[in-house]
Amino acid sequence: MAVLLDVLGVVLGTAGLTLAATVFLAAAAVVAAIAIRVFSAPERPAKTIGIHSSFPVFLRVAYAWSILASLLGIWAAVADVHGGIWGGSRHALTVGFAAMMVMTVGPRILPHFAGVRNLWSPRLMFATLLFLFGGCTLRVSMEPLAYEGIAQFAWKLLPISGCLELSAVLLFALQLIMTFARGQSIFHELAAADSI
Repeated sequence: MAVLLDVLGVVLGTAGLTLAATVFLAAAAVVAAIAIRVFSAPERPAKTIGIHSSFPVFLRVAYAWSILASLLGIWAAVADVHGGIWGGSRHALTVGFAAMMVMTVGPRILPHFAGVRNLWSPRLMFATLLFLFGGCTLRVSMEPLAYEGIAQFAWKLLPISGCLELSAVLLFALQLIMTFARGQSIFHELAAADSI
């Protein structure tokens, strides 16, 4: 159902029916979250060995950003004049949802591709996600205020959002570099065991 609603939203958007498209896309975001039960109580605790225990919280936050992005899209279709609401919507989707998913799920799965068992620093993972969340929250809340001319002070806060998000990207990169450089690979252990 979520995919069908997404496709309908894209078709309507392509046809120039922007408001109808944003409504279908918002419905798709909500249905997708319901379908995978992202906000439901889990049957078992999340597997957080080797990563920060906030992992399931930030996964839910990412899906909340996708829903917020779609709701901002509806608002933008009705009221955007200078691109600020559309910009907030795009930022909520690209940074709030997509980047948050990458920086939440990445530390959980990327080390395993290299055969590394543990993340270099689970606390650094948490700091990364906090920086990303803070930067995205600031950007999404200030962009409509600044670009739509609602509040001039918002222009002074927008650069801070970029600094926070860039910090998150740099911390994420540092985490992966240190994880791969210092982590004990199971492939070396297997090779050593085979040589015995």
